[in-house]
Amino acid sequence: MQLRFINLRITLVALALLSSAGCAGQRASAPPSPTAPSPTIAAAQMQPAPARPTPTIAAIGGRPTAMPSIQAAPANPAAVPAAEPSIYLWPTYLPPNMHPSPTESRVASAGQTGEAGMGFYIITLNNGQQKLSIGGGDLLDVLPLSGDQRSITVGTRAGTLITSGDRREIVFNMARGKLFLYSAGLDEQELLKIAESLQPIDVKILRDLAGTT
Repeated sequence: MQLRFINLRITLVALALLSSAGCAGQRASAPPSPTAPSPTIAAAQMQPAPARPTPTIAAIGGRPTAMPSIQAAPANPAAVPAAEPSIYLWPTYLPPNMHPSPTESRVASAGQTGEAGMGFYIITLNNGQQKLSIGGGDLLDVLPLSGDQRSITVGTRAGTLITSGDRREIVFNMARGKLFLYSAGLDEQELLKIAESLQPIDVKILRDLAGTT
């Protein structure tokens, strides 16, 4: 009887020790769980700050500064003809016995101008079968002549020489108006010599020379 009582006490003490050890083990192995972060705060922390937009000309209501226009210089400045001091020109050299023909000549009268507001003239000289016409100023066109063409320079003036049989015409490149020499029965060297001698002349003197006054 006494022996059973002792065994029962030993059993109860062992059970008590095992129960205490189990509770202590549970408390030691299960650390307190940390507080979970708020999903809203975590999301806000992970989102990068929005970049500031770069201001544009359209957004601030400004206007772009216009780039200055750049104009290229002429490829060959010498090809641009200089303006003549006068539209009225007359040769200082003429072949012998060349005389003006008033019925084939015309010089603008005082105050008379063409469409561009300039005066004009066409003077024709004859010597038998030889003919020479000099014209310039505000003319609609030069005397028509079709034939072989080549570029020439006579003195300081550049132009085109047209040849068809014994007829020739020099048409100069002019900054304003026109200037031409038309010939029949004159050789090329003679016509070029006449063209090289062209000089400005007073329009009143030109009218007297042409006999159109």
